[in-house]
Amino acid sequence: MANVRQYNNFVTASEVIANAFTNQATDTALISESILDVAELAHIKPMLGLDMYEELKIQNHNGTLTTANSDLLTHYLKPALYWYTRFEVMNEIQYNTTSAGLVVNVSEFSNPANVEQFNQMKSDTFRKAQVMSDDMIAYIMHDDQNNDYPLFGQDGDTSMPNLDGDMAKKMNGIIFY
Repeated sequence: MANVRQYNNFVTASEVIANAFTNQATDTALISESILDVAELAHIKPMLGLDMYEELKIQNHNGTLTTANSDLLTHYLKPALYWYTRFEVMNEIQYNTTSAGLVVNVSEFSNPANVEQFNQMKSDTFRKAQVMSDDMIAYIMHDDQNNDYPLFGQDGDTSMPNLDGDMAKKMNGIIFY
């Protein structure tokens, strides 16, 4: 397994805000590098498989993206990752951890959403990310791209967690069996 964690993330905080946030004045500092890492590792890496994920990270870092990988990154992976990143950062934006504990961020010009509204927005954000990632997978697997992504779904070794096995999955508060 290559050390691809040393390479830049596929998207930046500015790109996420420009493409997945209504308020374009959102502070980019709210979307840290570690949140971008989490979004990639939790949502993109398992979807693509370790080998393809590493290939994309290395090619993106070196500026050697193949035409197929460049198209995938630009038109499919990044749009999905924008929404996954928004999903991952929503709790950080809504709440703040202080020495006094967990507090709700409140502005003098607005009121925070109640728990039901917040959960509805978070679920809708995840749904949008899933729509984009489903479109990405359909693109990769389509006959037109038959030989363009040979590493798709390849894990290279057995160190990857079994994400498709016969186990329960919890995704955004819903348990799937």
